[in-house]
Amino acid sequence: MVEYRSGRAMFIGGLAMFVFFGMAFVFPDIGNPSGTSKADLSPALVSFLFGAFALGGLLVMVGSVPRTHRFAVDERGLWWRAGRKSDLIAWDELRAVRGQEARPPVKDDPNSRAVRSALVFTPVDRRFVTRHSALLRRLPTADPEVELRLPDTTTVRQLAQEIARVRPDLLR
Repeated sequence: MVEYRSGRAMFIGGLAMFVFFGMAFVFPDIGNPSGTSKADLSPALVSFLFGAFALGGLLVMVGSVPRTHRFAVDERGLWWRAGRKSDLIAWDELRAVRGQEARPPVKDDPNSRAVRSALVFTPVDRRFVTRHSALLRRLPTADPEVELRLPDTTTVRQLAQEIARVRPDLLR
């Protein structure tokens, strides 16, 4: 079983927004301008703005609750579960699987792009992406390979090792 958690950075950022702007909303007198300040904002407007930013932070927190993604490999295929969503990629749906490690773009090449870490599947048919839309979020294209983006190279290596243990003939 290989697992990782996603969404922590956004959740922490939303929490920081909620706490900071929420404190300014609840205690608006702390930041009142002095008599020499040239700010001409009413306290009600400032309180409203801080309340809106605090609500925005709360919405960011709710939208990015950290989820644990679990992958398991067995004789039938690659199992995935994240919260209430789950999926099985059966081995008979794939021609090949390969691990792709993250690489930064080449410095001197303006057309170079960064490569993200992912498991790259070569499916048997074009309906693969639509069958596994809960796991793979992209539109079907002419490219025969489909990427399952993962957060880091370590997760890619662990999954590749598990796949090699069960189905070494698929790993490229």
